[in-house]
Amino acid sequence: MPTSPKQDQSFCEATHRFNIWVGAVRSGKTYSSIHKFIDFLRNGPPGDAMIIGVNRATIHRNIVKKLYEILGFPCPSIMCNVTKLYGRNLYFVGAPDVSAVTTIQGSTLAMAYVDEATCIPEAFWKMLETRLSVKAAQLFATCNPEGPAHWLKKEYIDRKDVHDIIVWQFQLDDNPSLDEEYKKAVKASFSGVF
Repeated sequence: MPTSPKQDQSFCEATHRFNIWVGAVRSGKTYSSIHKFIDFLRNGPPGDAMIIGVNRATIHRNIVKKLYEILGFPCPSIMCNVTKLYGRNLYFVGAPDVSAVTTIQGSTLAMAYVDEATCIPEAFWKMLETRLSVKAAQLFATCNPEGPAHWLKKEYIDRKDVHDIIVWQFQLDDNPSLDEEYKKAVKASFSGVF
């Protein structure tokens, strides 16, 4: 599948502790971020990995199925909480509310992938940050734009001096697989929203 310059750029530049793809629906951010996560699974430091989303169903639909389709491997069941991939444990964790913090306490991670990061509770994100304790650990996250008061924007995206972070802003035109008519229709429907 062809890639866009923004997708290629984000893949190459995703070398920071926090790597965040922000953009409109269908803008190509998930495709790029999954490919980078695969690269890091293969070549990153040894240790466990985790995929996080609002719940297991969304993780499976949005990330796990695409990940395994790209790899050409059989996809784990939606009921699966952990599997092995490239010799490492890969955990699937839902974080619908702050109580999910307890599900990752005690974990030691080399990498994490967060789907729809703006929907994850801030306390969970902060606990996840402490769990990424393997040397050279990285976090990959995608999200749709949120308001200027959202904790992820205020505490991470806008504070690049505090964290080793890089952020890419994706638009519909950054997804080369979309038909031009589809893009026009979506832009017309959501004018002013994104």
